[in-house]
Amino acid sequence: MAVMNKPPVTGAGPLNGVLTWFDQRFPLMVLWKSQLTEYYAPKNFNVWYFFGSLALLVLVIQIVSGIFLTMNYKPSAEHAFASVEYIMRDVPGGWIIRYIHSTGASAFFIVVYLHMARGLMYGSYRKPRELTWIFGVLIYLCLMAEAFFGYLLPWGQMSFWGAQVIINLFATIPIIGEDLSVWIRGDYNISDATLNRFFAMHVIAIPLALLGLVAAHLMALHETGSNNPDGIEIYENLDPKTGTPVDGIPFHPYYSVKDLVGVAVFLIVFSAVVFFSPEVGGYFLEYNNFIPADPLTTPEHIAPVWYFTPFYAMLRAVPSFFNMQVWGVIVMGAAVMIFFALPWLDRGRVKSIRYRGPIYKAFFAALIVSFLVLGYLGVEPTTVWGEFPKGLPHGRRGLHRDLGGSRAHHGLFRFLPAHALVHRGRQGKTGAAEAHVMMKKLILILLVVPGLALAAGGGAKLDKAPANLHDRLSLQRGAQIFVNHCLNCHAASMMRYSKLGDLGLNDGQIRENLMFAADKVGDPMTTTLETKDGKSWFGVMPPDLSLVARSRGADWLYTYMRGFYRDPASRSGWNNVVFPNVGMPHVLWEYQGEQVMQPGDKAGAKFAVGEPGKLSPAEYDKYVGDLVNYLVYMGEPARAKRVQIGIVVLFFLAVFFVITVLLKKEYWKDVR
Repeated sequence: MAVMNKPPVTGAGPLNGVLTWFDQRFPLMVLWKSQLTEYYAPKNFNVWYFFGSLALLVLVIQIVSGIFLTMNYKPSAEHAFASVEYIMRDVPGGWIIRYIHSTGASAFFIVVYLHMARGLMYGSYRKPRELTWIFGVLIYLCLMAEAFFGYLLPWGQMSFWGAQVIINLFATIPIIGEDLSVWIRGDYNISDATLNRFFAMHVIAIPLALLGLVAAHLMALHETGSNNPDGIEIYENLDPKTGTPVDGIPFHPYYSVKDLVGVAVFLIVFSAVVFFSPEVGGYFLEYNNFIPADPLTTPEHIAPVWYFTPFYAMLRAVPSFFNMQVWGVIVMGAAVMIFFALPWLDRGRVKSIRYRGPIYKAFFAALIVSFLVLGYLGVEPTTVWGEFPKGLPHGRRGLHRDLGGSRAHHGLFRFLPAHALVHRGRQGKTGAAEAHVMMKKLILILLVVPGLALAAGGGAKLDKAPANLHDRLSLQRGAQIFVNHCLNCHAASMMRYSKLGDLGLNDGQIRENLMFAADKVGDPMTTTLETKDGKSWFGVMPPDLSLVARSRGADWLYTYMRGFYRDPASRSGWNNVVFPNVGMPHVLWEYQGEQVMQPGDKAGAKFAVGEPGKLSPAEYDKYVGDLVNYLVYMGEPARAKRVQIGIVVLFFLAVFFVITVLLKKEYWKDVR
């Protein structure tokens, strides 16, 4: 047979025979040559070209981590939230898998947004790469759908209500809207049926479509060749002897080695987030998602996760008229769909931003700034613009965003005409800003704009909690305080008594000092308080304290436990500085004593001692500090271990980075 006449594979040493066997039955070497060793890429790729390969890396990370998560996740309204907490607390290594997946979701959008920004900068959507660009936009749409379907799966408060908001967008479509939203939910409300179908779409349907589109995107790219920062076509200048591009080099080994440098830098940043700040201030993992979904309790402010907020801001900016709410949905949809038309809208004479005029560059910068500002507005409440620092010139300090923020956003829409994406005006000359200069400017924009937007904080002033998860004696004392004073009303059902062994306690010590007689070491820390009694006594069932520290934070808890004061007007006789009209009495008042707010102090920052307690103020602060320290531990038992592992991982990644830089330098030393 002809297939058996293929020459044997050489250059692989002892693997030559195995590879020859495969090559005679599968086009192994043909693919290897066409996609890697004989695929020529331009020599002048810069840092912007790392993000395509990084997007592929993150896709693999998400698929692998997602597979492991599904092994313990239960897609049911009754068990979904508890199964996520089970993964985080009881599955060996489950916490790192969950953090990798949650961080990967945001990392995916970051690298894709930067990859798209590079395409806009260098005209990668222009002829002959229109189909490559269209496949890329379809990948982006699939990625948005994948994130949307996955958003509900943790079944936390923000997951539930964020999905409610997004699904209700479809209800605004005239005629078919209501039926369409019911079809998406699978029920008249978000329920178990919704969770099951979202799980199926997130785990099976969308990933299959995503993988197919990624394959088509790469095939189309390798058919037309890669664009480059200068916007020239390297296949128009071939070497007459070899027939290869004069300005090109084989993708492998040159760019496969160079991409390893980008991979090393990415993994350092990625690991720093995973091990040291997986929540990223509530933007990657929202604090309301550490509270189980409650259809009867709406969060104070509902917003989608950060990568959807620019579009959500557009939705809120457009008021309803003609008795229809669909106009915001149209604007939001048009902002995405316009990307499909870019190859035919851009009529400029050159591709690269290097040789575009200042008008194009100004509009491109306006697009980036508008995207960031709209993203910020999307996470802000509709009644607050967001205060900038005092002294900063800002003409809209007292702006009120009525009609869902339409006044604030209309100025942005005036600043973002259609030219922001397409410019057919005058062209610049060669010698315009180089790519590294443009990169510095864009990084400056990316750093400054969010900094200005997020500069102003809000809320009550919180005291710094003396939390130290490495202080085992403090954690042991805190566990005893919790069992003696808190567990009567507050459960910690996501925490098992056996986890107290991590604090240096053996089973005998746990049973004798920290357990009730009927409990077993492997049981969760539940309360005997019945739900009906809790609602009757306090107005609502006291929350599960194994979750409160993650949703509220250590500083809030510390200030809360020290902020009780006598208030005869309240039902319990007590009130609290950070939680006004609290229904809970001050269970530690015998230790702290009675605090009385000084007359005229509306802020509640100054108290007079009404009746001293058993402990001095310094002793009580230490007492509460131990309790809060234990509550922080309960919120995330693996936190201390996470940081320790992160230090080791970053060290090895730093070594890996040095190796990749030296390897890249060796391969590229003769490339001109």
